[in-house]
Amino acid sequence: MFRARDAMQVATVHGVFRSARVLPAAAVVLTFAACATPVDLGKTVTNKTTVKAAGSFNDDGLRMIDPCGLLADDLVSGIGKKKTSGVPDRRGYSECTYTVSDPESGKDIRMIVKVGSNLISAPKQVAKTVGGLGVFESRSSTSCSMTAITSRDPDHGLVATAYWDGGDPCAAANKLIETSVKAVIDGKAKYEDTPGSLVKLDPCAAIDDKTAGDVLGATVKKDPDDIRSCEFSARGASIRVKYTIDYDPATTAKQYNPTVVELSDKAKAAQKYKTSISPNRCQIDWLHRSLTGNRSENVNVSFERTPPDSSQDPCVKGETAAKAVAAKLAKS
Repeated sequence: MFRARDAMQVATVHGVFRSARVLPAAAVVLTFAACATPVDLGKTVTNKTTVKAAGSFNDDGLRMIDPCGLLADDLVSGIGKKKTSGVPDRRGYSECTYTVSDPESGKDIRMIVKVGSNLISAPKQVAKTVGGLGVFESRSSTSCSMTAITSRDPDHGLVATAYWDGGDPCAAANKLIETSVKAVIDGKAKYEDTPGSLVKLDPCAAIDDKTAGDVLGATVKKDPDDIRSCEFSARGASIRVKYTIDYDPATTAKQYNPTVVELSDKAKAAQKYKTSISPNRCQIDWLHRSLTGNRSENVNVSFERTPPDSSQDPCVKGETAAKAVAAKLAKS
């Protein structure tokens, strides 16, 4: 399960939301406000093909959904009015936020869409469905989340959240979940299936069972945190694999004084480090594929044993796991 310390760690390493312009759903363009050049997963390749399975809510299908495409102007026009300078903000592959204004009060309505999220304590029974998916609600005085359950065991979902102190946030969140589910059913908001990209890959397939068992020293249990992160665990030890879009790890990990290690012919400058937040965890980050707009598709592999073993260096295990991931990615 995804833990609070993991969220803190990810936030520390990977920073804040990156801005991204919404383009037509068929485009695979991640445009960041801090940089005028678009980040295009398909920029360096040809013969791209689009996934044909429309309306697929399994994890493989959700990996191909662009969350910023679910916040396109035509889909959110019934919730609020686009701001003159407003553009959606993207965090990695599967989360996007967008702020519009209420036409009557002029107050902001901030919306967040998360695709393939790990659902903690999702109810077994729900009273509402949207597009055949069970939906449950979580609210506060100024915010509301509508979560469509897309799979069970693991419990994953599509989460639409609205923040609005000038009206009913649940009304906005309800509209957002309805338009988002319909867009997926209609085959909209798709990333293109680009050769060499991590976008469609299952992180739980990043290491084969035998290799993971050799690293951990026992039979391995796989636990997908969400559709972009997976934990391999056994006897108090764990390997975690995560795929994301961000700056080059050589830049983001610099504050931790990393050691540069070569994992494969294609991953020659991986950053190996520990942090003060999780000193018993060793992390290895590397750039898998360069994109335009000063961004890249990155891989993060970590190893941790709880409680720590003073006779064992977690970075030795972590590097072994990272080399296995890099070798398998080179063949994908």
